[in-house]
Amino acid sequence: MNRQTTRLTILLLAALTLGAALPAAGSWKSLRAQDQAGEVCIRVGAQDFDYLLIDPEEPARFRVRGPKRLKIVSRYLFGSEDADNTRYVLRVYLDGREEVVKALRGKIKDNTGLCGRRGQVSALRRTYLNVPTGLHDVEIVGDTRASGRIAARVFRETRSKGPRLVSFSPESFDGVYELQFASGSLSTYYHFSEDQPLRFRVIGPSTLQIDTRLDFTAGMSGAQPYELLVVQDGKDLSRFFYHSQKLSGAAYVERPDILPGQRKRMRLTVPKGAHDYEIHCVGPENCGVAVKIRIPEADLQGK
Repeated sequence: MNRQTTRLTILLLAALTLGAALPAAGSWKSLRAQDQAGEVCIRVGAQDFDYLLIDPEEPARFRVRGPKRLKIVSRYLFGSEDADNTRYVLRVYLDGREEVVKALRGKIKDNTGLCGRRGQVSALRRTYLNVPTGLHDVEIVGDTRASGRIAARVFRETRSKGPRLVSFSPESFDGVYELQFASGSLSTYYHFSEDQPLRFRVIGPSTLQIDTRLDFTAGMSGAQPYELLVVQDGKDLSRFFYHSQKLSGAAYVERPDILPGQRKRMRLTVPKGAHDYEIHCVGPENCGVAVKIRIPEADLQGK
């Protein structure tokens, strides 16, 4: 492996690591059943959780208004004659139609059992169902030919509305470009380069959402790596590594010689007080980047 290939691999791993650290888009809220075969308490470590018993003859029934995504977390409760790796089937019905059939394996999970009594319990398995718009009936049925039982918890996805974000203009840059999409819509971007970093001042606490697009020329093809350095109050703060490809169906109105790259997003946490920031493009050589910065409206000075 040559030095260039090694560097590309390191950049890709770093980008994947940063992406994995971002928060999930939504959260999950427990859903109460209208009908069920009973409940069982399962202890995981030092915590107790109430699970529904999922019976082949008595489904767990829910009334759900979509569009929603459901998550079903199931566990196998081992019977006295079961092996430590037992198969079971979970069936999910939407308005009487079978939508999901999932064959699962229940493997004994250490530090997990029944509350207050003996009994082995498997590691959890996840099953998902997309519920369309409107009011719908959901039924969950468990089936096993072994001597144990199936337990489950059901959650619906919730998406909390974040703060209203507004555009934030930096103080120093080397150009302002309008990015025009095939639909005709325009979006304003501030451009900076290796020689001319982006500079701005922010009063925290706040969190900035910064969309970045690498410059491409007509002759460039494939994914291109780039590295950004964020400087806070004169000191290096963070480095961000990305891979980008050309964005199809869009162009800068003022600079047709520069082709925009795919959007790569960073989030910058600003501590309390006034802080000066710089963003440098430090790789590849002679790189250029366009950015759009957004800030929560309530965090603007004077709000």
